[in-house]
Amino acid sequence: RVYYKFNDYLETYDENVRLKNLIANIEEKRLENNFLKEENFRLKSLIDEKTLFSEDYHITKILLDQESPYLRSILINKGFKHGIKLGSAVRSGSYFIGKIVGVNYLTSRVLLINDLNSKIPIIIEPNGTSAILTGNGSKLFGDIEYLPKENLIQEGHIVYTSGTDGIISAGIPIGKISVDNNTVSIRFFADFDQIQYVKVYFKK
Repeated sequence: RVYYKFNDYLETYDENVRLKNLIANIEEKRLENNFLKEENFRLKSLIDEKTLFSEDYHITKILLDQESPYLRSILINKGFKHGIKLGSAVRSGSYFIGKIVGVNYLTSRVLLINDLNSKIPIIIEPNGTSAILTGNGSKLFGDIEYLPKENLIQEGHIVYTSGTDGIISAGIPIGKISVDNNTVSIRFFADFDQIQYVKVYFKK
């Protein structure tokens, strides 16, 4: 009787282990399925936005990048094969985050606006004040150069691309003015830690 009871115990134990593994696999598949659904929803949302702009764009995925010569840059999975050009504006959602600085056949490099090498002509509304946004390495704030001494900018004023470089279109939102102890900076709209897909704009 002890022998048979022991065998029953072993069979029950093995069945329990098998069922636990089965449940774990089912949960893993469920989470994977949910992720794919969410990713599909995000991609559909990005595609639907094409009707909102006069320019066209490519939806691109950010690749793993461990050899960047820049402090703040990303690598994307489209290159000149897909029509990507140097200087093209790059957005995360509706917000300007950088421009193309390097193009290969299948990949391109985006210099983000918070990189130390980044300088973007901007306009601050509602007063129409022109200046230059420069990166300082921060994921939250950017510096302002060539701001007129006599200006009327205030906390919360919105910063856009000015388009004066002739490459990047005007009117792309970047961030809003932040004033701290008489120091004026730009707080970015985009969350650089959450970017998975970007849109590279080009004129047809």
